[in-house]
Amino acid sequence: MTTRQEGQYKAVPESLAVVQALVNTQYGQGRYAHTELTSPEQLRAWLVGYGLLKEGEPVSEGDLRRVLQLREALRSLLRANVEKEVLTSPIGVLNHLASAAPLKVRFHDDGRGTLEPDIAGVDGALASLIGEVFTAMINGTWGRLKVCRYERCQKAFYDTSKNRSGVWCSMARCGSRQKARAYRHRSRVAQD
Repeated sequence: MTTRQEGQYKAVPESLAVVQALVNTQYGQGRYAHTELTSPEQLRAWLVGYGLLKEGEPVSEGDLRRVLQLREALRSLLRANVEKEVLTSPIGVLNHLASAAPLKVRFHDDGRGTLEPDIAGVDGALASLIGEVFTAMINGTWGRLKVCRYERCQKAFYDTSKNRSGVWCSMARCGSRQKARAYRHRSRVAQD
């Protein structure tokens, strides 16, 4: 990992890091494909690892399907942070999942308020993730969390550029490929 990439991951606000991690449980295609969360057991371990579920809580196939629905709906929203166009289908999915994942406002000793799940289990984990997304939208950090513009990648990354113009998860990998592809296309067009 390059220093710039390391800085990119360090810059992700802690609250958004888990959202980024969820989206990045699947990305890429072909030999660059990365897939996690293919079973309820893997989902349980992932949720426990991120502190979203207590050890020993049950996780069903239906829970896995709902978390994967959330992941792909979030990926679509993150794509809109690059392309500026929001698709309506992920909004319906998010609203449906949010309706079964109640949140409550909790004020802390320092006077700061947070959204917390008002339910346990996987529904509580979904509520927590949805709450983090909403909070990031309110505090302005959401627009910096994006998915790579390279269609065969779609990895979530946090844009650390001053003007929020980042569109690739890595300039060294995806950005370079896209620029080389565009150059070859221009060269072919110029030769014809």
